[in-house]
Amino acid sequence: MFSRRAIGGIAAIAAATAFAVIVPASAQRRGGGPGMMGSGMMGGYGTGPSGAYGMGPGIMWGAFNRPVTSDWGGGVLDYRQVNAYLQQGDQTGTADPKTNTVTYNDKDVTVDLVAVEPGHKDQTFEVHGLVNPTLVVPVGATVHLQLVNMDYGDNMEHGIIVTPVPPPYPYMSMMATGSGVAEVMPLLPWRSEKVEPQAQYASLGATFVAQQPGTYWYVCPTPQHAEEGMYGKFVVE
Repeated sequence: MFSRRAIGGIAAIAAATAFAVIVPASAQRRGGGPGMMGSGMMGGYGTGPSGAYGMGPGIMWGAFNRPVTSDWGGGVLDYRQVNAYLQQGDQTGTADPKTNTVTYNDKDVTVDLVAVEPGHKDQTFEVHGLVNPTLVVPVGATVHLQLVNMDYGDNMEHGIIVTPVPPPYPYMSMMATGSGVAEVMPLLPWRSEKVEPQAQYASLGATFVAQQPGTYWYVCPTPQHAEEGMYGKFVVE
């Protein structure tokens, strides 16, 4: 059984409407240059680790219905690093299992999400071990939204779009959400091996400023995933 315990890669994606465009300091501390570009109103710089804290190249977003490989375009973590990533995620924010909410109070926030943590239902996100929790961040916070894909199998690539459009979502959720106001894209390919300790895992992220208070949703854009419930509420207050 996978124990809940690496820092994932951070791809800085800039939002031009409700969230402000920024290029995070991490992109400069860890080296590298322009990377992944979004679609629509999105733009920014991409980063991803080579090891726990290194850089990976950015690429145009698209579907990656295949297991992760070293050249997929984002970060690649091993089992030890993913355990450390989970442990780090458990130490940031305050989780309330009764309300299925994780609250972040700082002005610089890191949200470490997992797509389908082993032991949880398919087509779900996990934070602090909670399934599709409501995420609450302060107005004006710089948010580092990170994602590791722990899923395995055909069509199990995952990403995130932050959108003001509420559920329910259609089979092609992007027909409803568009590119949203922030995104973790391209879709992260699924883990390389069925046996978890032997696998490698895709990692990617986005950095933005949550300038506009309100209720948003973080949604997986892979066809059918959001329709089946792969989304959660994202509140800026």
